[in-house]
Amino acid sequence: MPEHQVNQEDYSLDYNDPAFNRNFEQNNHPLDQSSLKTSSVMTCFRQQIKGTQVSLSIDSVIVEEPLQISLIYSDSSGKEQERIYLVTMRTPGEDLNLVTGLFLAEGIIKSACDITGINDQLDANEISANKIVVRLAANVVVDWDLISRDTTSFSSCGVCGKSSIQSLELRDIPYLDTAERWLPSHVIPHFSDQLRQYQSMFMQTGGVHGCALFDAKGALLLSSEDVGRHNALDKLIGKLARDPALDQQRKIVFLSGRISFELVQKVLVSGISVLVAVGAPSNLAINMAKRFNLTLIGFSRNGGFNVYHGTFRLNLTTE
Repeated sequence: MPEHQVNQEDYSLDYNDPAFNRNFEQNNHPLDQSSLKTSSVMTCFRQQIKGTQVSLSIDSVIVEEPLQISLIYSDSSGKEQERIYLVTMRTPGEDLNLVTGLFLAEGIIKSACDITGINDQLDANEISANKIVVRLAANVVVDWDLISRDTTSFSSCGVCGKSSIQSLELRDIPYLDTAERWLPSHVIPHFSDQLRQYQSMFMQTGGVHGCALFDAKGALLLSSEDVGRHNALDKLIGKLARDPALDQQRKIVFLSGRISFELVQKVLVSGISVLVAVGAPSNLAINMAKRFNLTLIGFSRNGGFNVYHGTFRLNLTTE
């Protein structure tokens, strides 16, 4: 089913998710949702200047705040440990989707089921909107020696400097379906307009990146927004991973900006075989698409697009 158009409440943590209910009920800590929800958009005063005319008005701006992500995991002896994984800048909301997508992309987990709890050891008054403690299943092995990143990243960076094509090849990359001609080419130029209808934060502020998941008929299934383009994609992939009714076969990820190596990496790990964007791909993004046989499409605008690899998945006939 296509995703419903969103409102402001959709950008807060969804504590109706079973992962939250399960763990808070076990510890008898009722959750005050109103104290945890944070706004994704705020207002400010601005001076608008046109020539010599100055006017005062109110503007809407996107919220950017840090999120500290900590892990509760079992070490090699089976003893429970807690450690800060990183601090990242993001737009508040959908934090569970964000960490799920991030952990999948980083290889910390292999499925959404590897996350068994959120903030389950905290009292209600200890829970912060900008901190999240993620409990991993006992069988998940966290090799900190292989996590070669600082504990601070930024919304424009993602996994910059950490990975390479060679390191990606060492991981369990899902097999990409090589079926031919399943994606009608005429639906691709409409992705951008469809996504825009679900970008409530962009319409208010103009200051966020967006991405969406489409099916082969061109129907929008999921969408996400964030001040960071990497975060927006992590949230989208996290949604997909946590939705048992959806799978990655014959699905398309659409991005509102350019295509970098890190974004291709995240799409590959998710098992999606087609990536489309409004903007341009980098040379390393193209090289990675060729190496793993991803259909890579850029400059999807004004009724046309460029294919950099994987034309075989497109049906170029007109209806």
